[in-house]
Formats: sequence, structure tokens, C-alpha cells
Amino acid sequence: MKQTATLIASNTWCISEFDLVNMFVVEGETRSAVIDTGCGYGNVREVVDSVITKPLSVLLTHKHPDHAGGIYHFRDCPIYMNKDDKELEFNGMGLSNEFRKMYAETRGATRSSELEKQLLMMIPDPEPDCSFDFIDIDDGNVIDLGGKKLECIHTPGHTDGSICFLDRDNRILFSGDTVNNSIILMRQPDNNTVLIEKFCRTLKKLWAYEKYFDRLAIGLVGPFIDKGIINDYLVLTEGLIDGSLSGKYEERGFRKGDVIRYGKAELWYQCDQ
Repeated sequence: MKQTATLIASNTWCISEFDLVNMFVVEGETRSAVIDTGCGYGNVREVVDSVITKPLSVLLTHKHPDHAGGIYHFRDCPIYMNKDDKELEFNGMGLSNEFRKMYAETRGATRSSELEKQLLMMIPDPEPDCSFDFIDIDDGNVIDLGGKKLECIHTPGHTDGSICFLDRDNRILFSGDTVNNSIILMRQPDNNTVLIEKFCRTLKKLWAYEKYFDRLAIGLVGPFIDKGIINDYLVLTEGLIDGSLSGKYEERGFRKGDVIRYGKAELWYQCDQ
């Protein structure tokens, strides 16, 4: 299996990690950027280098290992991430082969047994060093690639340090896992709504920018969804907060928890795993 880059807008490519996780490459006149690095199956750096001609920076939407697990291919590049995700792990797993194995056996297996088998064979051996230093980015920072700018929007909810990147020229919001087809918010003490309220504030914040983008470039599947899904998630979060809506417990793949759906949105809002 081999990853490929698909042109999706002017000087903008999507790299799908075997129909599991999306990475995006954006090139300006002086620099290039890769947004997220996938799980780390195979050598995504080769694919990135095949489409760029300018020096490269890495922009992480968040530090979950399905988005930062390929960071070992890019440790010679400037890496940008919000400091609130510095200590972030996923169910106690960091950027590790333990996670890559679990991901292959859960998300890979939902695609096909053959994909699961191939992913397991692509786990790097020996296990790579995924430690990295990073440059902190926060709300309102701008990544200038020369003739193309990516505006940073701090969007806590899925993780405390989640960042979306707005490309006003191409009218695209790179939303990572802040907003996609299925969102996970971990279970809170006493099933309180504190995290749901935080995510609701993030949704309202993103919608305040809606006149500057038409579609979301998302972290999973896609690569694009219509920006209207933000309003679907607003309906869900506001309903959960005021008590007019409630979901039910389900188990699907590695997701286990309470889930609710509306329109095109699916929110796991008290997720145990």
C-alpha cells in the first residue's frame, strides 16, 4: 500500500492515510506546511516531499496519536502546536506502536480484515522516537507561508489544545477533529456538561468566522464537509446543555459511550473509550 497526495485546491493537497486519517499540505511562495502527520504507518514524508518545493513546517491540530504519530518523519522541521496539548495522551497511550497496533485492530478492521493486516505489517520497527520540541501557537496567530496565510483559531473541546487553521484565500477551514463527521468528548465526572459547554462555545466561535470559509477540511475520511454541520453540532450541544435532548449508550469500534445524532452530526459526548 502507498499513500498518495490529491490536489484539492490551489497549492493544497490531501494525503489520506489509507482512508483513516487525513493530512493536508499547503504551499506558499516561501514555505510549505503539512497539517497533521497521521498515525505513522509508512513514510508520509516521501509523499509530502513529492508535491512541495519550499521549506517545510508542521502544524498540528492536536496531539492525539492518529494526528501526530507520524511526527518522527518531520523532526527536522519547525513544529507548531498549542501548549495545552503538551502532555496529551490517548487512553494512556502516547505516540507509540501500542497505539498503532490498537488503531489497526479497531479502525482498520472496520474497513476490512485485509487493511488491518496490512497496517499491522506497516508498524515501524524499531519503534521510532516521537519526542519533539514545538513552537506554541494560539488564537489569532498567523502562519505566513508567503502569499498564503493560515490563521490559527484555538478550539478547545475534543482536546484542550485543539487548533483550527483558516485559509481565507481558498475559503477552507482545516478543522482536524474539532468538527468532523463524528466528534468524541470524553466522559466527565458525574456526567456533567462542562466539556459540552466548552465545545458549544467553540462551535459558536467558529461560526463567527463562517463568512470566511465554505467548507471544512476534516481530520477523518472526507476530505471535505459542508460548514453547515457546525450548526448541527450546535443544536446537539445546546440541547444536551438545557436538557431537551439526550442520547444513549453505544459501542462501535473503539468508541464506547453516550452518543447522539442530528442532521449530519454525530456526537459522542460522554465517551468512556
